[in-house]
Amino acid sequence: MKQGTTIITLDNGYHLWTNTQGTGDIHLLALHGGPGGNHEYWEDTAKQLANQGLNVQVHMYDQLGSWYSDQPDYSDPAIAKKYLTYDYFLDEVE
Repeated sequence: MKQGTTIITLDNGYHLWTNTQGTGDIHLLALHGGPGGNHEYWEDTAKQLANQGLNVQVHMYDQLGSWYSDQPDYSDPAIAKKYLTYDYFLDEVE
């Protein structure tokens, strides 16, 4: 699988920043807290796992509204109601 950064365009037109590091048959999807968190604390996870003898490919992303991904105007009540929900964020991960 490709390593590095990829920008994904969602069906709603927004863009998500994603990054993959490491190699191996084990894939770890690293999710950050949020809204408002970001991928930063996962950046060296593949390296740290490799130091432990584990060959893991780590996939991370910034959810909508977080750091490198698109920033909707959550001050607009209609946008906040549509995107600041558990259901939306679960769908985004899928």
